[in-house]
Amino acid sequence: MKTHKSLNLTTIFMYLFLGIVVSFSGFIAFGDEWTAEQKEVWESVEGFWDSIKSGDVESALARHHDKMTVWLSENPDPSKNNQTRSEYYTLVSQSVPTFVKLKPLVINIVENVANVFYLSNWESLNKEISSSSRVLITMIKQDNNWV
Repeated sequence: MKTHKSLNLTTIFMYLFLGIVVSFSGFIAFGDEWTAEQKEVWESVEGFWDSIKSGDVESALARHHDKMTVWLSENPDPSKNNQTRSEYYTLVSQSVPTFVKLKPLVINIVENVANVFYLSNWESLNKEISSSSRVLITMIKQDNNWV
């Protein structure tokens, strides 16, 4: 009798595990089903990285809201606009990322506010500087642009 009962529990746990795997598989494939507005948000994120990759800090900063606070993973504290500008210029002066891979996970939009969760991986030309991060940014639609 014990064997039958443990077999049922094992079966239940296996189905739960498979259900979780299937749920997360659909979760990761979220980008395949984006709305037009979610695509706009993601294009803005990619545009930011294209600007950084080309070494154009001012263009990258133009994609930030003027009151945006940034908290880079290597910094102990969040930074405001002037400090962020300085940090971006330092990054670009040390070595411009030449390889950038982004993987969007979730773009959640409520009215004119978007939360974007994605993975980033970048390397400089000679791989002297690299970073892999989980990123969360909050954007607002202002003057028909996501910043």
